[in-house]
Amino acid sequence: MFGRKKQEQGLFNTMDDSRVMVHDFTRRYLYESYRSVDYRVFHKLCEEEMKPKLDQHLEALIAGEVDDANGDMLDNIIFGPYRESVPELGVQRLNHKDMNRRLAARRTADREDFVRLGFERQEELARLEEEYKETCNKIMAAEEG
Repeated sequence: MFGRKKQEQGLFNTMDDSRVMVHDFTRRYLYESYRSVDYRVFHKLCEEEMKPKLDQHLEALIAGEVDDANGDMLDNIIFGPYRESVPELGVQRLNHKDMNRRLAARRTADREDFVRLGFERQEELARLEEEYKETCNKIMAAEEG
């Protein structure tokens, strides 16, 4: 995956420093197996993991082992996992946006390909109808003459 260059022709042609999609419908998959998933909850934000820490701190607070003025400890217990979860949620958001962008590009490219294929089939049909008429005319001329 990394460090080696493929020798075969891929979906992209490289031109300068940009990548341009090859106009080739047959090489593209008809369906990418991707289903949009819900955002995952950061493991430290789960109730099962946070509740014991909060209970332990509140028991220490009630027993007098922790001073009432240490409210920042409680804030740290609650907001610490949140601060850690923000980058992971950002990664999940980027993954969703990236896949949505890819699917939108595929939808546009597939529509263009189907239109192009439709025009090619119409041209082929017109050519075959013309050949059919010429063949019928030759058969009729041979029967008459």
